[in-house]
Amino acid sequence: IQCGLSKHLRCILNERFTKRGDRMKRCSIIIHSVSGNCYIIGNYLKELMAERNVDARLYRVDDPDLHIWANTQETTNEYYEDISELPLVGDSTLHKSDMIILGGPTRFGNISAEMKTFLDTTLPLSKDKSLETKFFACFTSCSNSTCEGAHTLNALIYWAQSMGMLHIPFGVHDELEFSDQPVSGIVHLAGKGDSIRPGDRLGSELEVYADILAAYIQED
Repeated sequence: IQCGLSKHLRCILNERFTKRGDRMKRCSIIIHSVSGNCYIIGNYLKELMAERNVDARLYRVDDPDLHIWANTQETTNEYYEDISELPLVGDSTLHKSDMIILGGPTRFGNISAEMKTFLDTTLPLSKDKSLETKFFACFTSCSNSTCEGAHTLNALIYWAQSMGMLHIPFGVHDELEFSDQPVSGIVHLAGKGDSIRPGDRLGSELEVYADILAAYIQED
């Protein structure tokens, strides 16, 4: 069964890449950001992927309450305009992507309501299998612990698996001097009030992850 499945996936991938061989491979980074941390991570990933010859684009899910947070929380207000200027994600965004990266805050060990609302709209795509064999990765920002964030990554990965997508994990990296990341993806610890911004250590981890991700879709 495994051999048959692998052959089936290879055929689909070969056909897809042959059809898309005349354009740069596209990576859509889709975020929900309230405090600005996921925006910072998503934007940096976009830059890293672009440096690796990938057509990387940054989108946001709809958050009708973001302006309220911006009026009451300084961390939100700092990046409110940057986040608001991002284009909203839609089904066409997903269909045109070779790789999809989801990122959002952790709420009680799970994805935010706004990210869940967006993912719920994609149910028809799981039935028509239009996202099958697209590559997938994810990240999150949380207040309390890497373990809490890992639960959010698992929820995002479950969505991707439901779509038939191929998850690319962060993995284990001896070349990093120190890393406490889960193997499944990237977790940023933002602390109380989400006030700790992503720093150099996370930047190094994102650079390693970008190398891994780009290797799957980058052009020669």
